Amino acid sequence: MKLVLHQQREINETEVEVRYAEMDENVRSLIRRIRQSEQHIIGEDNGRRYRVPIESIYYIESMERNVFIYTKAEVFRSELRIYQFLNLLDGYDFVQIGKGIIVNMNMIDCLNSLANSRLQITLINGERLNVSRRFLAAMKSSFIGKGDIQA
Repeated sequence: MKLVLHQQREINETEVEVRYAEMDENVRSLIRRIRQSEQHIIGEDNGRRYRVPIESIYYIESMERNVFIYTKAEVFRSELRIYQFLNLLDGYDFVQIGKGIIVNMNMIDCLNSLANSRLQITLINGERLNVSRRFLAAMKSSFIGKGDIQA
């Protein structure tokens, strides 16, 4: 892939043009990441509503009828339910790892195999989350992309 960057001080908005011979998974992934960088989800903290950039979300978790959005330094509450987030984030780099947990694939540092065919993910901030067996296959296939080389 060739990357060409041009600075043009006279333009008001950043423009991205993607040229490709064939719409393959690499191009689709690139497009998802570009779109993800401009999308926001509304989260609440202490009665205030904030626009949370999708790319900054580490994971979303449902606990005791509340849904929380975790970023690097903050936790926001949301009125949406997990199934609604799954619909909203369809096509982005998020995968469900448990009944009430959705994780941003771009925030995963590594996968660790545990006993009894279980899997634990470590996020780039060091936090660890367990993958339930029901979502194990989807997590593994999402983590290992077509362009990745397995040693």
